[in-house]
Amino acid sequence: MARTSQLTDKGGQLRATALLCLLPLLTAGCVSQPKTNTATTLTPVEVTAARQTLPEHLAHRLARPADLWGGMAHDLSWDESHPAIDRERLVWLEQSLLQETLSARAPVLLEWIVTEVRRRELPMELALVPIVESMLDPWAYSSQRAAGLWQITPATAAFFGVEVNWWYDGRLDLMVATDFALGYLEELYLEFDGDWLLALAAYNGGKGRITRALKNRPQSEASRLSPFWRLQLPRETARYVPKIIALSQLLRDATAFEAPWPLVMPAEKLVVTNTEGQMDLAKVTELTGLSVGELRQMNSALLRWSTPPEGPYHLLLPEHLVPDFENAVQLLDTRDKISWHRYQVAPGDSLGAIANRFNTEIQVLQATNGLEGTFIRAGDTLLIPGVSAGNTTSLDRVSIDWPPQRRPKRYTVRRGDSLWSIARRYDLRVQELASMNGVEPAGYIRPGQTLRLTP
Repeated sequence: MARTSQLTDKGGQLRATALLCLLPLLTAGCVSQPKTNTATTLTPVEVTAARQTLPEHLAHRLARPADLWGGMAHDLSWDESHPAIDRERLVWLEQSLLQETLSARAPVLLEWIVTEVRRRELPMELALVPIVESMLDPWAYSSQRAAGLWQITPATAAFFGVEVNWWYDGRLDLMVATDFALGYLEELYLEFDGDWLLALAAYNGGKGRITRALKNRPQSEASRLSPFWRLQLPRETARYVPKIIALSQLLRDATAFEAPWPLVMPAEKLVVTNTEGQMDLAKVTELTGLSVGELRQMNSALLRWSTPPEGPYHLLLPEHLVPDFENAVQLLDTRDKISWHRYQVAPGDSLGAIANRFNTEIQVLQATNGLEGTFIRAGDTLLIPGVSAGNTTSLDRVSIDWPPQRRPKRYTVRRGDSLWSIARRYDLRVQELASMNGVEPAGYIRPGQTLRLTP
């Protein structure tokens, strides 16, 4: 027991000694070691905090207002002065509902265009072109048959390969038309030696017309002004460029001109998604929760009730809807995407009999297959919508207008109408409308004129 007690006492002493050594380690080491003077003199370090200047493009971006109009105004850069601009500015100011009308249409459409202009590092003034062209109406049609936000003519679309068919009009496609228009303007800019005013004039009046006007312009002393201001041009083209610049001035100097713009915060980003085949728009609305009207505004190039059978199959949708939509599309069977069938006409078939067989209407078969009458040939192939689901397919499923407009017997021409726009509105062919009214398909119609819409 005595030996055990000695071990215990010795162990306790060891533990006590260890503790005494551990505590001073935080400062001066073990107490068993002699104290030494560890104090040192600290020499202050001189630090220079010189401010680094941000790169100009970053500083510009950081100073940009968050709202749509304010951000655009911040990026406008042209400094042009001319009496023609002053005149056009007064014309804009006379439109009392200008800002409200544009602001109602701007969030979805203009946001996409502005983003593309910035991505390409182009002048923000180019984003105003669709306002001058169409007042941001995605379904705008002119008397010259130009269509869409950028007012692309059929001839220009055909020459540059912008697809236009019964199902789809690429001129109305926000993504396709914007890409084409900005790319074309860039080409014109390079062709006219880096002069944006000449490029814009050529976009409106045609490259050949501007080239000829440049050759015929009066010779004068060198001037800092663009040659555009000295060209002899048709009235529409002569006003076109000043209109754009005048609008840019109203946007950039809204306070000075007492023309305030509403606060419009950027809309949710639109994203391109692929339907991987033809797809009924009703199915898209079911999967996304969007209304038909919302879907159509984002995808105004779709002229019928579905994406085209042969493509393109892309859709523009709000970014937050895309992941769930794409997942849902992967789970769909082909028959769930679109209700349609290709039927080969047999000897003895009539359009009426085929319509009855597939529980649809003659007008639907005519509209779907571009038929002007009821004549069909054995061996022809007809597209019949609605058969897979077994539902009745009515004319409103294939109408260009949404909802469809009932076709009246007669129509009174309004200002800005053309045979093309009237025919399209009432699901007629231009040749058919022209024939019923004894006019040429490319002929002139005047406001107040009455046209027959039915035989």
